Amino acid sequence: MSSKKMAFGIITRNIDSTIPIRDFLENASKFEHQIDHIIIAYNDEKDDEVIAELEKYCSVTAIKRGDAPILYSYLAELGLSKEEADRILATPFKKKFDLVSYGTSRNYVLIAALMLKIDFLFFFDTDIFPKILTQFHDETEYKFQEIDFVGSHLKFLKKEKVVLTTSDYTGYYIIPKMNFPYLMELLRGVQKEDRFYYISSVDTPVVRNSYLENIFETKKALGGNLGINLDHFGLLPPFFSTILQTKENCYLGRGEDTLFGPEIYHKGGKCIDIDLLIFHNCFGDFPEKPAIEKQKNIDRFFYACVGWIARNPFLNWLKKEYGLETETINYQKRLDALKVGSSAAAKYFHDERFLFLPEAYITAYKSLNSEIERFQKLMKVWEKMRKQIKKGDN
Repeated sequence: MSSKKMAFGIITRNIDSTIPIRDFLENASKFEHQIDHIIIAYNDEKDDEVIAELEKYCSVTAIKRGDAPILYSYLAELGLSKEEADRILATPFKKKFDLVSYGTSRNYVLIAALMLKIDFLFFFDTDIFPKILTQFHDETEYKFQEIDFVGSHLKFLKKEKVVLTTSDYTGYYIIPKMNFPYLMELLRGVQKEDRFYYISSVDTPVVRNSYLENIFETKKALGGNLGINLDHFGLLPPFFSTILQTKENCYLGRGEDTLFGPEIYHKGGKCIDIDLLIFHNCFGDFPEKPAIEKQKNIDRFFYACVGWIARNPFLNWLKKEYGLETETINYQKRLDALKVGSSAAAKYFHDERFLFLPEAYITAYKSLNSEIERFQKLMKVWEKMRKQIKKGDN
């Protein structure tokens, strides 16, 4: 019996550093796991010296988003037309806005993994590391514990019908602590009111001194800490995320991973939270405490808000479509809250971009039907590809 092939999958703008890929490769080697391939979907440039350094560990496939003839050739061999392949790989907003949807970006890696006949694919982001933050007293006193990243995922990926394994993170929360009048209204408008206490009160990072203990089924996948069993490809959907476009701008909807879990369960597969809270250096300057007053953090919060707004109408529809829970506050009440909250945020941050959020909300709901249609066309093509792969395996 041949051994299973394993690959790391990474999404990045430029391939200009071996970090953290080398950290994960050395972590896998330390725990005696053979990684056969690294698959990197990048947007702009790649450094050949970085590629050469990574190739000392295993094979590397670097694919430029918007310029991937090798993937189109593979899909053509499976019987997909150029138009059908575009449903999975096209990047219509790259030329004008230099943006590629998160779902499309991950599908580049996923299709490459299928082409390379990978059995287990592990995604991590470029600000994620194979260790857990176990202690944090202040910015000078903290500790990490290295963990078996690949082995921890494999332990559960090999169980019956488990398509996906995932978990949350240690480190600072993705939004810095803040509090201002009508923050709750802003969060209600972007469907994040459940995070109000955390965002308004907590400025210390998440720590964890145990792992692989609180195991449970989940519909919430996190793309930066994600294992996929491609042997269950029959239960695996494509990644999908929304795009919000105005006359002058384009914004990426968040949640290509959020939408992944419900689809797997709809197909009869399982997603498992494996309680492996690996470290997320999301601000790039740990252990420095993130301050919302910094421009880079205000920018991050603004784009997070727009990304949630762009995602939410489709997410609500999907949950309703699959008989899952849906939002209890109606469209108009959320919009009214957002108008109040966004105005307060614009004043608090001295940043008029936040005044755009109600317009983004209205645009996202107006675009819902077209996003549903785009999703359904993608699923139709994906099903055809799935049947062709199954036919080739027989």
